[in-house]
Amino acid sequence: MSGASSGAAHETVNSGEIGVGLAGYGLAGRVFHGPLVAHTPGLRVSAVFSRTPERRAEAAGHYRGIAQHASYDALLGDSNVQLVVVGTPHDTHETMVIQALQAGKHVVVDKIMCLSAADGERMIAAARDAKKVLSVFHNRRWDSDYLTLRSVINKGLIGEPYVFESAVTSAGPSQAWLTSSSSASERPRGWRSYAEFGGGPMRDWGAHLFDQAVQLAGPRPETVYADLHYRREWDVETAGTAHLRYAPATGKQEGVRFVIETGAISAIQRPRWYVRGSEGAYLQYGRDAQEDALKRGEVGPRVMDAENAPRVTRYVDGQLKDVPVEQVPGNYLAYYANVRDALRGEADLAVKPENVLHSIRIIENVFRSAETRQVITRMGPN
Repeated sequence: MSGASSGAAHETVNSGEIGVGLAGYGLAGRVFHGPLVAHTPGLRVSAVFSRTPERRAEAAGHYRGIAQHASYDALLGDSNVQLVVVGTPHDTHETMVIQALQAGKHVVVDKIMCLSAADGERMIAAARDAKKVLSVFHNRRWDSDYLTLRSVINKGLIGEPYVFESAVTSAGPSQAWLTSSSSASERPRGWRSYAEFGGGPMRDWGAHLFDQAVQLAGPRPETVYADLHYRREWDVETAGTAHLRYAPATGKQEGVRFVIETGAISAIQRPRWYVRGSEGAYLQYGRDAQEDALKRGEVGPRVMDAENAPRVTRYVDGQLKDVPVEQVPGNYLAYYANVRDALRGEADLAVKPENVLHSIRIIENVFRSAETRQVITRMGPN
């Protein structure tokens, strides 16, 4: 059986429901992993780990009969758990994933997989040594907007893609709030706003956007150039833009450009996607509707909300015209269905850590470029 890591064989779960232990019950565990696991036949939320009693109690209210663990070691020692889902701050991922693998558990780790390629390589090696599945929760490969864009490209509706612009932007706190007399410690800040925890939008949302860039344009851009803004007293960027330039394919004069923007300085939103090609363009605002639906307790496939439906303009009979776009429903459940099937030895793993590592290397070069104000031309190993 082709395994999750480096094609190595992994131990399979042969019968019965697969017990899942949630490591962390913040946004990731509560809104995403728990509901998706619970709605995937063959998987069952059997345990939760949180150091916060209130979070453990909340999880127990959502999933009756689950074991509540106040320590990670206790979760890893739970014989009813075959798969551990690590949904904790970014800086903890490497250590917690390796610990779970060495304890004999299969692992799903939330994005961002890790903070460096070296971390990721150690995680992959640990999975290979333990003969266990390791996957990264890149649910945004199952966003309706992304799947629809792939369909549009595959059908040739915009011809050969020239430039991808991918953005997730928002409006942050007002300048009045930022310059108020209250101390930083009194202002509401989550762990994502601290560099020590691997915070900042270029790593947080960027983990998804660069992963999508790898799937759409390739794992190894020829050059990377990035510019990050630090417009408040925090030690993570307020906003940033990264330009990826790909080498031309055989017989082509120019390669693809891929531009990624994240941050909180956009009172008027940028398009989520603006893709230009030889025969037309794809334009789409707004984000996939599944996250908001999950927050309402609604689980299952859906297309974009009507106001965020994509638009395709292309040449028809020598004139540019809007053409109908058939939306592909997004479906995060497909991620966990694939993990279940991979654990049973019935399918190849869809999100392999080796593939995700390409985006981690690009993100490392994004920060390197921003710090040095240089175009990065040496991407490191494949």
